[in-house]
Amino acid sequence: MTVNSSTPGGNDAQPGNDRRLLIRYAAITVAPFVPLMTSFVFVRNLYPFAASTMMMESGDPGRGTTYYILRGETLSGEIVDLPPVVMTNALSQGTWSLVAATVENRNFTNRKPHPANLALIAEAGGPDKIPPAARLNDLLRSWGAIHNSRLAPSSPQYLRAVTLQAFRWSGGGYNNYDQLVQTWRVEL
Repeated sequence: MTVNSSTPGGNDAQPGNDRRLLIRYAAITVAPFVPLMTSFVFVRNLYPFAASTMMMESGDPGRGTTYYILRGETLSGEIVDLPPVVMTNALSQGTWSLVAATVENRNFTNRKPHPANLALIAEAGGPDKIPPAARLNDLLRSWGAIHNSRLAPSSPQYLRAVTLQAFRWSGGGYNNYDQLVQTWRVEL
């Protein structure tokens, strides 16, 4: 049992304590909103401009970039988009970095390449003599297998081929971004 010795009636509420507690809680509640309100006041882009600039890559628009589109061909010949993010449950940028690394044969220049890659390096006579995109067919075939494994063979979305297209945007302005560079196709 606790003995309350502050007041004879057992009421230890003091007007000064209540007021300090109220001020403390008000400060704790308001403090997180100060930086938010400050950033809101000094924001550079207002809607709808912020939404459009969110989709642009930061940095110099003059440098250009290569991007990839993955598509599949169904048994009936229909072309469908295949978002690798949905198939592999991976982050978008990580997926496309994997594609770029595979196209550029960066998997052969690792510190410890896979034994199958070491055999291919030895067969080609060195990492610089390996043909471009040497392992890309394996990647495309695996994405096609992942897609098809979720479907019945009689499904209209069942794939017979997977295609990867590389496009180049040369930079400078926000036009001419659909210059087809190369296409790779793998039958499943």
